[in-house]
Amino acid sequence: MVPVKVKALMALLVVGLVLLSAGCLGGGGKTTGSSGSSAVSSKSSSSSSVPTGSTSSTTSSPWIPEVSIFNLGKFIGKNVTVKGKFVGIGYNSTSHTYVLTIEGDGRKVRIIAKRSLLSVLNPITVGVGTTVKVTGEVKDADEMMAKEIVLLEPLQSPKLLPIGNVKEDMLGEIVVVEGNVKELKEIGSNLKLVLDDGTGEIAVFIPGSVVRELSNDTRSKLKEGLGVEVGGYLDEYKGTLEIIPYTASGIRPLGKPLGVTTSSPATSTTSTAETGGGVKWVTVAGLSNASGEVYLNATWVKLYYSNHNYLMEVSDESGKANLTVSRDLLPNPAEDGTGSLLELVVDAPSMIIKNLSVLNPNPSPLLSTANITPELMGRTVVVEGEISGFKTIGANLKFTVVDGTGNVTVFVPSSVAGKLPSDLREGLGDGAKVTVAGYVTEYKGTIEIIPYSPEGLKLSR
Repeated sequence: MVPVKVKALMALLVVGLVLLSAGCLGGGGKTTGSSGSSAVSSKSSSSSSVPTGSTSSTTSSPWIPEVSIFNLGKFIGKNVTVKGKFVGIGYNSTSHTYVLTIEGDGRKVRIIAKRSLLSVLNPITVGVGTTVKVTGEVKDADEMMAKEIVLLEPLQSPKLLPIGNVKEDMLGEIVVVEGNVKELKEIGSNLKLVLDDGTGEIAVFIPGSVVRELSNDTRSKLKEGLGVEVGGYLDEYKGTLEIIPYTASGIRPLGKPLGVTTSSPATSTTSTAETGGGVKWVTVAGLSNASGEVYLNATWVKLYYSNHNYLMEVSDESGKANLTVSRDLLPNPAEDGTGSLLELVVDAPSMIIKNLSVLNPNPSPLLSTANITPELMGRTVVVEGEISGFKTIGANLKFTVVDGTGNVTVFVPSSVAGKLPSDLREGLGDGAKVTVAGYVTEYKGTIEIIPYSPEGLKLSR
């Protein structure tokens, strides 16, 4: 056994060697406390000299590769940067997001973006053809979720167009016009203008989210008879062209009338809801604190059936709510499906929809039966195929639609079956070709489509 004194001497020897080594590694300097502080300071200075974007810095952001649009499919689920020419823009009313299209390497890609990211795309100064750099997550070979949008030179400024030159083949493009305000209406939190420049008229729809960003000066100068310059993307609503300024920078009041000859103001009847005469407008979040009948604009999200009532889930920027709705008020599921923007009259205490009109329709998508999955629960869809296994269950109808990719069950409730035209009812049977529009639900583990309206069933040839 090694004596204790020897162990102590050996320990002291080791400590001495360690201190000596430290001194040598430090360049032979003294091993005093002040020297140690100096060494730490030196290391800090050296570390801070590494560029922020360098991959050698342990605190830098993860490196994001810049890839070709053509190769996006190889990076699904990853963050990348792409460059391309800005082609057009639209709006997804279901997800409350904007959809940009950019083009590069012979391909186009959809860029899903929140409105806050579009501030760099001032529609009066940035038009179609401008090169942009987008960083975000790749969803599939043709779609990205944007996290950052950067403009690259050169900018392509849109030309100021005579209103008469704005045509349907420009849908989705950025256009800039100026004219005198012929009509101005408040529709909930939104504003709708009609501009006239002597060559024609065009509607301008300003979403509530943009209205809230307008300065008091801008808002006060949006008056009938005064001129305004507007930039936004061209959309279509019920066959009428509209310009949608998606940012407050796309609206520039001129403060005086334009020197153009305009037609006399059209005489039109407007509903109490549009003029706001004594009618209370609320947001979805404000329904819980409202009393009596109120108006709101909201997007139709889903449809359910519970306790002998239809429940319509609606949403706006303030939140979501489930409202009871009569089947007779529900819109044509083929033409105005989930995702449509609705104007609703609601009895706030009972949360019952008293009236409903479609402001911006979103037709239900035509899908193969193989694509009718539980993820679509509550959404409206359209399927086409051949009827198989047709049978009556009391006053209800039930059959399977087969289309070559698979099959899906269709249940027609008695309230709908009893209102089918006689020729349609007689034509339903095994082997008949049919088009079905309705909402997706589940019954005892089986996915079904429910056509809640007679308009949701058609015989196909």
